[in-house]
Amino acid sequence: MTSPPNLALTSVTRRYGAVLGLNDVTVEIGTGITGLVGPNGAGKTTFLNLAVGLHRPSSGTVRLSGENPFLSAKIRSQIGYCPDGERTWEWMAGREFVVTLAQWSGLSATEANLRLDPILEKLELSDAAHRPIGTYSRGMRQKLKLAQAVVHKPPFLVLDEPLNGVDPVSRHQILKLLQERARAGATVIVSSHVLHELGAFADQVVLLQRGRLLASGTVDSIRDLLDEYPHTVKLSCSNVKKLAAAVLALDGTVSVALSESCDDLEIRTRNPVHFYSKLPQLILSNDLEVTHLEPTDSDLDSVFKYLVKGGAG
Repeated sequence: MTSPPNLALTSVTRRYGAVLGLNDVTVEIGTGITGLVGPNGAGKTTFLNLAVGLHRPSSGTVRLSGENPFLSAKIRSQIGYCPDGERTWEWMAGREFVVTLAQWSGLSATEANLRLDPILEKLELSDAAHRPIGTYSRGMRQKLKLAQAVVHKPPFLVLDEPLNGVDPVSRHQILKLLQERARAGATVIVSSHVLHELGAFADQVVLLQRGRLLASGTVDSIRDLLDEYPHTVKLSCSNVKKLAAAVLALDGTVSVALSESCDDLEIRTRNPVHFYSKLPQLILSNDLEVTHLEPTDSDLDSVFKYLVKGGAG
């Protein structure tokens, strides 16, 4: 039985002269969609270049299903790679571009064309497939790069900023195709510096900052690591001053602030589990009517900011 595809980095460091692209990173990524996130310069592209075998680590090991992607032509043929750059053969028609790269991955021209048609249709590129790539918009180029990455149905799919410059419709088409590949059992790695893009569809998240691994796991599991940081909740109710006094008495409450209109509370707690377990009782015992409750820092952007702040401290 073939084992599911996985990527494993063990104590990986990659140096560019005196600059560290990655610094002692150990992480394992399995099937499904993994979001690789971090600001520009965090080490995302270095991570992906190591994963697909374009670079070799200065120290440590990189393995795709147990193989070294830098040395193994066999494993590289099982990778679909969508780079961030805009470099293409501008004079070449879109279809010809994808079919040529598919042949380099081992498909015949006939098989590549047969597989390509439904992909072009899903990405709404069928009508433009005969045109030179030089006439394509940036969003169309992104979709064409995705088409060449998936046409040979690789078990590993690696995409560097694939949502840059795409409109909402194209974004939906790209994500739908990635989710199809993940459901088919592929390991899909998608990088982005726009964190909210990945939070909604990634199964797992790997957070990088200045070449270091900050955290990996689901967004919820990462958020659970942050109990030492205040969790912020905004709440509106029929008597905010009464609720503020009650919340201040709870273990873990850091602060309670009223809005200028005195209609809302901003509550900061170091123990969100305790807060949420006690809140219904406080509301009932004080005969309050809650009209709005919103955690304001449980999204991926806030998780990343918390981790960066914690790492820097």
